Amino acid sequence: MAKIAVIYYSKSGNTEKMAQLVAEGCRQVAGAEVMMMKLPELDMKAALGADGYCLGSPDYFSYMAGHMKTFFDDALAYKGKLSGRPYVAFGTHGGGGKALDSLERLSQAMGLTQVRPGMMCQSAPGPGDADAVRGLGHALAEAVCR
Repeated sequence: MAKIAVIYYSKSGNTEKMAQLVAEGCRQVAGAEVMMMKLPELDMKAALGADGYCLGSPDYFSYMAGHMKTFFDDALAYKGKLSGRPYVAFGTHGGGGKALDSLERLSQAMGLTQVRPGMMCQSAPGPGDADAVRGLGHALAEAVCR
């Protein structure tokens, strides 16, 4: 089984709803095992054991949440181990929607390989967003399980 870590922070629950949809998409691919990892409670050892990453954050002042930035700061010590692993990014916003830029920039600085452009939803993902959000996870799982 290929392990996929869905690492996210959610205060209001909107990003958590999106993380759950991304995980559903991952689980649609045979051979994908999903580990839900909500920040700040994160087992770095388990996270490092993943074969691919779905990284999610709400938008705060056009930047990712502080807990997500701390994850990247902590993961920097393992940059060589993470290099080349696939990832997708996602997030929610209340009108800004720029956090995706910082998520993708730091992911690429860590040497992760983007599978598909990330996705942002305003507030919680609605019924019209669900298939696209699942598709993000599905695309990652296909890349990981090849």
